[in-house]
Amino acid sequence: MAFESEAVEMVARLMALSARTAPKARGTDVIKTMIVTGEEKTVLAEAMREYGEKHDVGFFIRDAGNVAASDACLLIGSMLADAV
Repeated sequence: MAFESEAVEMVARLMALSARTAPKARGTDVIKTMIVTGEEKTVLAEAMREYGEKHDVGFFIRDAGNVAASDACLLIGSMLADAV
């Protein structure tokens, strides 16, 4: 199974590269990416579940289960507040 996890991480790296090389607004690179695996991924999934329960946001609880069940999670964010 290790090679499947390695393949998933390689795909996540390629996806992160794709996000970084995509056209940017105003020609400025404001994209931040992070690949989360292992214990960090477990912590992320638990934080998502807790947030969903605290704020009654069902999709956070559902997605926490998806993150927990995955080999890797690619996070993509923007350094600009008005980017989304």
